[in-house]
Amino acid sequence: MGVWSRSAVLELYRSLLRAGRHLQYTDRDYYRRAVVREFRRCQTLTAQGEKEDALKRGQFFLSSRLGGLM
Repeated sequence: MGVWSRSAVLELYRSLLRAGRHLQYTDRDYYRRAVVREFRRCQTLTAQGEKEDALKRGQFFLSSRLGGLM
């Protein structure tokens, strides 16, 4: 899932929201709003490199167990 595509972005979005259901050390509503806000911010990116960097950041956040929040 390293290459940017609509399906890759939607899969990451769903995975982040799904992982947020199991949070123990932070507010789930705050986490959900932060994920939505970040995806809305990245929605305006136009350069392919910027899109891929944003996707990689999201994947790293998810793979690192939500930045230590879980």
